[in-house]
Amino acid sequence: MTNKSIDKKIIELFPKFQLKSEFLQYALKTLGYIKDEDFTEENIVQFATDLGLETEIGEELNDAAYELSLYSMLAAKMKNGRNCFEVLAEEGKFDVLNENKEIPEIVVFDGKTQPVFDYKECLFEKVFVETPLDTDNDGKRDLIAVYIRRPKETLKGMKVPAIYVADPYMLTCIDEWYENMPNVDLDLKVFEDQNITAEDVQYKGRERKLPLERESKGEATTSETEEITLDCITAWYNYFNSRGFASVYSAGVGTKGSEGMNCCGSEEEKIWVIAVIEWLCGKRKAYTNKTDNIEIKTDWCNGKVAMSGKSYLGTLSIAAASTGVEGLKTIIPEAAISSWYNYYHGNGLNMAPVGWQGDDADLLTGHCRSRDLNELPHLNELADDVIQYLRKGMDRENGNYNSFWDERNYLKDIKNMKASAFIVHGINDWNVKTIHSHLFWKEMEKYNIPKKMILHQGDHIYIHDLKGIDFNDIMNRWLSHWLYDIDNNVMEEVPEVLIQDNLDIYKWHTTYDGDQVEYFINNSKKLTRSGEKSASEVTLKDDIDSTKFDREKKNFEEWQKDMILDTDEKRDYRLVYLTDELEDDLRVSGDITVEIEAATDSETGILSAMLVDLGEDRRATVEQYKTGEKNIYLGKNGGYMEEKDFVIEKEPSPFKIISRGSINIQNRENNYCKKSVEKDRFYKYTFNMVPTDYTIRKGHRMELVILGSDVEITTRPKKVTDYRVKEDSLKLRVPMIIK
Repeated sequence: MTNKSIDKKIIELFPKFQLKSEFLQYALKTLGYIKDEDFTEENIVQFATDLGLETEIGEELNDAAYELSLYSMLAAKMKNGRNCFEVLAEEGKFDVLNENKEIPEIVVFDGKTQPVFDYKECLFEKVFVETPLDTDNDGKRDLIAVYIRRPKETLKGMKVPAIYVADPYMLTCIDEWYENMPNVDLDLKVFEDQNITAEDVQYKGRERKLPLERESKGEATTSETEEITLDCITAWYNYFNSRGFASVYSAGVGTKGSEGMNCCGSEEEKIWVIAVIEWLCGKRKAYTNKTDNIEIKTDWCNGKVAMSGKSYLGTLSIAAASTGVEGLKTIIPEAAISSWYNYYHGNGLNMAPVGWQGDDADLLTGHCRSRDLNELPHLNELADDVIQYLRKGMDRENGNYNSFWDERNYLKDIKNMKASAFIVHGINDWNVKTIHSHLFWKEMEKYNIPKKMILHQGDHIYIHDLKGIDFNDIMNRWLSHWLYDIDNNVMEEVPEVLIQDNLDIYKWHTTYDGDQVEYFINNSKKLTRSGEKSASEVTLKDDIDSTKFDREKKNFEEWQKDMILDTDEKRDYRLVYLTDELEDDLRVSGDITVEIEAATDSETGILSAMLVDLGEDRRATVEQYKTGEKNIYLGKNGGYMEEKDFVIEKEPSPFKIISRGSINIQNRENNYCKKSVEKDRFYKYTFNMVPTDYTIRKGHRMELVILGSDVEITTRPKKVTDYRVKEDSLKLRVPMIIK
């Protein structure tokens, strides 16, 4: 349990009461409640008990009893819904604690740091960290711009930890790169047998010519600069600045104000990211500008760093942690990529994020390259060379995993991790799919790395302002523990997983990854766990242009409905199998696998599957609205966020896609080696759908849809491919958590 003792200097700031009745009157007034309006003399004890105040002690208060009572008041919610201690801290109640100290200190209460530092008075600085890279080939080590916000108290010798965000988007992006996405209405290329081994696709590293370090010409203690807006940086970090944490931001090489040339997912990207951590820990140099060589050190940092951020930002936190860099104590990756191949490709196919078909590492690199390429004569040519290198390595014509993607696979290096991790991911995120958090979780499990995870019902979002979970309090406890060594039992008191239920969004599960249960097709063509298997052979046609999909309109919603509904109608381009109506709620949690044996009239092709919740229901959507119920305050003068919640459908919807997956049939053995397909010969194909956590309501049916190309995710061939499928080969393995 959290230690309920209070620093004696804090106790001295409050009046001492001898009687419990006197203290309760004082406590309720402090919390904003009014006698005879909110409570009466007769019900005061019960009212106080309901608020969480300590009322079990005797009528007289000795020192221990008074401390316990005071603790309960300071930990309680006020009438306005806010925590009492935090409100008093923001009002300046505890400022006196640091007034006479030579070196100011954080204030700790209830196992976490408190907002006693003024956000508006924080220093905002800009420095240039020298990286062990020369990615722009100018004969000098690349300097990268780094922005810092730290409490002013660090000028008096206070040492604070840093929350570091590596954000390639933050200094503007080049949107033109996404104006002409590559065409995905293409037939797959046919490949002869490839004799590629797992060793062949391993990234072996590369040699670099590294110039000497710069020679320092002097030292500075600060490097203040005018405040600027940083894109894709949430105001959430204000919350921690007020609580005694510095925030540190860098866009890295090849971005505005920095040197070098960026290259998405490369080894060099990991190197520049951790260079900032090494500087924060006193192991690398930084300068006040790019020309004078005036060195600036981090005497204000206690040598402990966290990384956080959503999407690319969270991805780079996993990248850094996978190196085992010293000083990085924890990461909070939100909606983060753990392997770039799994983001842009999969099972030998180009499989982009939903809504971003055609996207790949070359476009993201160009999009983030905000550096002025006219700064040096050769930069434009070098930038083109990097893009050509990326396109060769991506090999969209092939779709295989290769050494290029192995370089960009952080999962294989998780064994190096010295940092803990708190994963946050949206179950309905079809941009960065949950395969990334799932596989990262599994790898950390192998090596007993301290970890926790929150899976929410949103898509590609932050949840700092989400109703129904006190996310900021959890994160404060987490960071207070890992960066300030506060013994607050966060590892024991916060469940290892918190998973938001889709049927009741205010319910959170504390279990994940169920036991595998196998379904098959019986003689009645039902998806079942019992009975005799169907011995039928059925046909399936991958013919996109015979479906409801319009290549010009890209009417994905209409295509989905046609694929999933009207299950009693035979359609050549789909196979549909249903369970009986469920007698109880069924919770699917983890990795879903499909196994199928099929023959085709073609030398290549795509097979896909969808798992569907079929049944009328008013479901939670990923759309959010501001509740108007409360604001989430970010500390002393740190501003606030408005609380949000998920919109529930006004009218029932007939289905929800739970998960989906696809495979290039030439990659039936693995994702890195294609094998020829002999026409009319049966082969077994096994592939995973995207991991998920989803409860199908009692009375609904679980539906399995087998199809060819998934027009929202895969390449969209114009060629027609016919399959023959053995129904007795169809297996669906579903991870279930049984109550």
